Amino acid sequence: MSKPSAGRAPGGFSAFRHRDFRLFWVGAVLSNTGTWMQLVTVPYVLDQITGSTAWVGLAAFCAFFPTTIVAPWAGSLADRYSRRSLLIWAQSVSMLSAFGLWLLWISGEATPVGIVVLVLIGAVGNGFTISAWQAFVPQLVPSEDMLSAVRLNSMNFTGARAFGPALAGLVLATLGAGAAFLANGISFAIVIGALLLIAPRPVGDVGKHTSVFEHFREGLRYLRARRVMVLATLAAAACSVFGIAIVQLAEPIARDVFDAGAGKYGLMVSAYGVGAVLGSLFAVTKGDVLRRSTLTVVGLVIFAAGIVVLGVVPAFGTAVGLFTVLGIAQVLCNVSCQTAMQVNVEEQYRARVMSIYILGFFAGTPIGALLAGVLAQLVGLREMIVVFGAAFGLCVLVLGLVYRWYKPLDESLPSIHDSHVVAPGNLPLGTDLDTPAHLVVEPLE
Repeated sequence: MSKPSAGRAPGGFSAFRHRDFRLFWVGAVLSNTGTWMQLVTVPYVLDQITGSTAWVGLAAFCAFFPTTIVAPWAGSLADRYSRRSLLIWAQSVSMLSAFGLWLLWISGEATPVGIVVLVLIGAVGNGFTISAWQAFVPQLVPSEDMLSAVRLNSMNFTGARAFGPALAGLVLATLGAGAAFLANGISFAIVIGALLLIAPRPVGDVGKHTSVFEHFREGLRYLRARRVMVLATLAAAACSVFGIAIVQLAEPIARDVFDAGAGKYGLMVSAYGVGAVLGSLFAVTKGDVLRRSTLTVVGLVIFAAGIVVLGVVPAFGTAVGLFTVLGIAQVLCNVSCQTAMQVNVEEQYRARVMSIYILGFFAGTPIGALLAGVLAQLVGLREMIVVFGAAFGLCVLVLGLVYRWYKPLDESLPSIHDSHVVAPGNLPLGTDLDTPAHLVVEPLE
């Protein structure tokens, strides 16, 4: 009897058959919901204190950029040591940051600098969390359910994106920012409790390495040798710089462009989350039917066009509908790219490769948000949105021309039971690592 392939799942929701995955998934929904409540609350309170889009953009920069700094350590540590232990420590740092924001706000002494510093500390914890998180999920299910677990993990995050902003808008309008910060701190405690109850599948001996950077560089060489991974990383980065960064400025967009308050701001961002949930459900149920390249192209084109339209629509209701469409488009692209990464990486490289993918994704959001915030101050919000959408469309076109309209995303690693991937240091002589090539495998003896 042939052994199941790691690249095929018997059903879209099959990962829910496993107790550890269910426990982790539920805890993660609560934690991610709290995180999105904070991501909505921070720009709201900063805008209330300062009235400056530059401060809002700086906060978004500090919320995401540390991930790019800690990526080499995060990926290397998650491939060397227990990913569960790393997650517990990282979540603890983020929890302390959230409780710190709560205490600062209720003290009545909150300042923009104090808020940004605490956001920065929490972002460091989040940076270590994300690489380990993405690599940890496949340890909770057998190989035949990995695709289901990866897609459901994405649906988890996007579901929280829908509920978190909506809940934040309600809490801000009734209980205030302090309650939102407190809820986020409690949510971290819940996911830490879930992690303590989980017994993940071991990944085996990863060997000894001389240094973190050498270990990380080995993962980088591994990724560069695979065209599918390079394309997935670049596509995710384009989404972040020109698409998701705009969402980070939703509060000033709602206030200045559509004259909307906190409740409507939460409605706009939650509409984006609802769209993301719809996109995730579609990806989970149809991901084995439609090509990843098709889903990515459709998502990117709609995302870029939607950003341009957002810059010219006159009514708030239309903007809310557009945010729903943008959420769907973003998920179609990112779930497809993330799935392509997960099904094309060998286990001992998983955390490092995913940390590089995450680096491209999370570096783009703070850079884009910072540039968008400053540009909006200079030329206006509407003009900035149109410029970003046009630049996004240009990136989509260039990647399509260079990478055969995203066809490499349809590749999958052969079953790990039937072959093994050659380590970057053992690639055949003459392999050009500067020009990404197709996956190199050797048959097992």
